[in-house]
Amino acid sequence: MTLLSESVNHVGMTLTSPRATTPATRPIPRPDLKSALRWSLRQAAPAVSMKLGARTGDTFARFNVDRALQRNPLPVYDQLRAQGPIVPGRYMMTTARHDVSYQLLRHESFRSGIPDEMLPKPLRRLLAWAEDPLAVPFTERPTMIMENGQTHLRIRRVASRAFTPKAIDALRARTEEIADELLDRMEHKHRDGSVADIVEEYAGTLPVLVIADILGVPADLQPTFMTWGDRILQIAALGVPYRTYRDIEGALREMNGWFLEHFAELRRNPGDNLLSRMVAASDDEGRSGAGLSEQELMQTAGLLLFAGFETTVNLIGSGTLRLLAHPDQLEILRAQPEYWRTAIDEMLRLDGPVQITARYPVEDVVIQGVKVPRGRMVATLLAGANRDPAAFPDPNRFDVTRANAKEHLALGAGVHICLGASLARMEGEVGLGRLFERFPNLAKAGEPTLGPNALLRGYVHVPARLGEVTARQL
Repeated sequence: MTLLSESVNHVGMTLTSPRATTPATRPIPRPDLKSALRWSLRQAAPAVSMKLGARTGDTFARFNVDRALQRNPLPVYDQLRAQGPIVPGRYMMTTARHDVSYQLLRHESFRSGIPDEMLPKPLRRLLAWAEDPLAVPFTERPTMIMENGQTHLRIRRVASRAFTPKAIDALRARTEEIADELLDRMEHKHRDGSVADIVEEYAGTLPVLVIADILGVPADLQPTFMTWGDRILQIAALGVPYRTYRDIEGALREMNGWFLEHFAELRRNPGDNLLSRMVAASDDEGRSGAGLSEQELMQTAGLLLFAGFETTVNLIGSGTLRLLAHPDQLEILRAQPEYWRTAIDEMLRLDGPVQITARYPVEDVVIQGVKVPRGRMVATLLAGANRDPAAFPDPNRFDVTRANAKEHLALGAGVHICLGASLARMEGEVGLGRLFERFPNLAKAGEPTLGPNALLRGYVHVPARLGEVTARQL
């Protein structure tokens, strides 16, 4: 689990795992009219639209398809801030200012998700006709990040009962145990000085195993969960092929079918995990009509798995590179470990996994002199806001002692702020702290590979040599 960030919103595209691929040996699913319709409206049409928009110079579209811009977006952030508080665009308005983004994310008239009127009524009816309840991804309603008002509050109230300080403190010990086991494996594998991959061998596995504990996944099923995760996270790629989309939906049906059976088992035999507490809380609230439906429980469990998994991988991978590039900051943490919490926030500020989110107003709103019409989407470039010099002096400098590092927007703000913020910080702190404690001479061993998605920024490969090892204290 980690960045259970409600700032990850489906805005005509979603977020992806760059590691995910469809195995060529998997059988080709048979064509299906309803799935073809879902694919056309959710994948093919947005992809074509973004490509056309990028050709006309639309900033938001360019962020989706321009690889050069994805690798280095900082100049565009500066340009947008210079253009004004909110800049108009073909598809949506855009802001890269911290004060505007903060105001917009907290504004009572703005909503998460996509306004219904963005799709004509006939298309909405077609989508409703084509819906498969077991194949609805966590980026669609009724997931918490896509809901608003009382529905959002009801789902969030139940989910939050699983994220008590006591539960998170208990999970820290398990996270440390998992981290040590993975580091033991890396140490053994690379005794000969061979190159390790921090993402593939550590960052990409640690959060999955932690999430498995949260969800109460049996040990023998954890490899299957990792496979489901890789397959389903492809849903976020812009314009995935139809065959891939069918495979994604197949994995969703498999996983959600297991979740439904798992909920029933947790009711019969409650476990000591966060999902068990959430199911119990939902049933308890259900007596007053405020519980969650099985569909809402499925969507929330999927969000726990995927939003937490992918964002934490990116946090640990990017954080590793930051510390390797700034040994002076690493020395501060070794001399004064109390700065680790600030360091995690500084990493989130500079390399927040979630780069962009979006909101729309339910009425005409004026933000700092700019009118935002009812239903008009506004893209808040969180990564740009987090480098706004008006909010963070010398914003591109990495400083683990930065006094206001926690004011970043990487975890969102307002009613949709990240539900698992404290859990996210804990897992990042444990994951990175344990890594550099075990391998104090960790060093880059080649160029890291940045993933292909602009919305969820992260590295898919971070090659490194472990160097001299610090003996583990048992």
